[in-house]
Amino acid sequence: MSPHLPLLWRYRIAKAGRFKVRPATWKMWAAWARAEGGHAAYNPWNTTEPWPGATQYNTAGVKNYPTGAAGVAATVKTLTNGYYPGLVRDFRAGGKSARQLVEDNAAELDKWGTGSAHILELL
Repeated sequence: MSPHLPLLWRYRIAKAGRFKVRPATWKMWAAWARAEGGHAAYNPWNTTEPWPGATQYNTAGVKNYPTGAAGVAATVKTLTNGYYPGLVRDFRAGGKSARQLVEDNAAELDKWGTGSAHILELL
């Protein structure tokens, strides 16, 4: 079984997405991963992004990715697909607390499917 989280996943997502490396962002991302639950391979936020070599994890379409690099790339592609502009903007700008990141982008996190309220509970 492949690991759920790619090695150094937060750093790799930040680098690939050109996001600021901030403790508040790390904290929010960790709570987001816990809120997602599940153990899809190399998929910390349970994205459904199609990717070469990916397999189905569940009936909701969440994917198991074949490598950490694939999981990071698919996660960043999902974040930057146009449906999450507030999250992308805030991750690139830095400067907000973990709670502000969630509260200011609640609608986008709800659209992702995680639910902002659940992430806030875990912060």
